Amino acid sequence: QHFDFDTSARALVNRAGGVETNTLNVCQVEVVGTSDPGTHAKWTRAGYAHLYMPDLPDWAIRDLGEFAEWAHAKHGV
Repeated sequence: QHFDFDTSARALVNRAGGVETNTLNVCQVEVVGTSDPGTHAKWTRAGYAHLYMPDLPDWAIRDLGEFAEWAHAKHGV
């Protein structure tokens, strides 16, 4: 699901008396890859392009930083 940055998404049910969900208007960013050395080695041998979290490329770190700067400047996050 994708929503405008200033719009709350409602993917989880917020049941009374349980853990609060979807009530604090947060932003979630997901970086897809692996942190497991074995999986990293297997994917590398198989020629699968992927991100290995302990050794993120400079472009990924730079782009995440630029996104964080934008979110702070435009939305006070």
